Amino acid sequence: MDIVKASGETEKYNKDKFCRSIRAAGAPEGVVDEVCALVEKNLAPGMTTHDVFRKASKYLAQRNVPIAARYSLKHALGELGPAGFLFEKFIEIALQSEGYKTKRNQIVKGGCVSHEIDVTAWDNASYFLIEAKYRNKVWIKTHIDTVMYADARRGDIERATAHGKTQHQHISGVWLFTNTKFTATAVKYAKCRNLRLTGWDYPGRDSLQNIVVRNALFPITVLPSVNGYVREKLAEYDMMLARDLAPYSDSDLAHTFGIEQGRARRIAGEVAKLMYGGG
Repeated sequence: MDIVKASGETEKYNKDKFCRSIRAAGAPEGVVDEVCALVEKNLAPGMTTHDVFRKASKYLAQRNVPIAARYSLKHALGELGPAGFLFEKFIEIALQSEGYKTKRNQIVKGGCVSHEIDVTAWDNASYFLIEAKYRNKVWIKTHIDTVMYADARRGDIERATAHGKTQHQHISGVWLFTNTKFTATAVKYAKCRNLRLTGWDYPGRDSLQNIVVRNALFPITVLPSVNGYVREKLAEYDMMLARDLAPYSDSDLAHTFGIEQGRARRIAGEVAKLMYGGG
């Protein structure tokens, strides 16, 4: 059966590919088989890849919230911007979780112009200028032009450094983060120019996906019961991560954020399962 991709193109439904995505989220074989069978049973002509994703997410959430969160993580990151959250703030938290000290929105002088840097990050050995490139269309890859732009900014800042025109005399380089995949040419150029990249699945164990999972930095958008209204209310209070909600009981969620009691109860339960384990 044909399904419609996010780009508008159609492709044949690939059961093996879909089941691999469930397995990659950490689901045991029994759950993989069950969810794959349920989704396949409910396929219909004209269904989109997003429809398939939503059905799979729903089935997984009913069985195991942590697995459902890992499965939906890429899409959840893509919903941060429309929900009113800043991707550069998310990256700052990720860097802090990895042991870096950080500052956001710094102005750094270049040889020709000054540059507003999303985040600066440093430890005892290195000082990086961070570029945070966010896409809410998570299927669109980050291309070489974005990497070349970061390289050009680095070059201008290095010219200022060489002439003593900037306070940052020990810059280790530019580090580009994105929530999507990089193209092969973008990675090749970055390696040639010694630029550091972190994307959805790159580089290996230090990809954005793996950084998020190992530090439990799940955005609130992975929680099945967080709808658009709740996202907007939590954004008003700068509550971006599921762990930010962990100290709140369902009554606290209802009274503090104006969330309907039944939904607040479901959210509190999902947060507990995600942060403390269990199905």
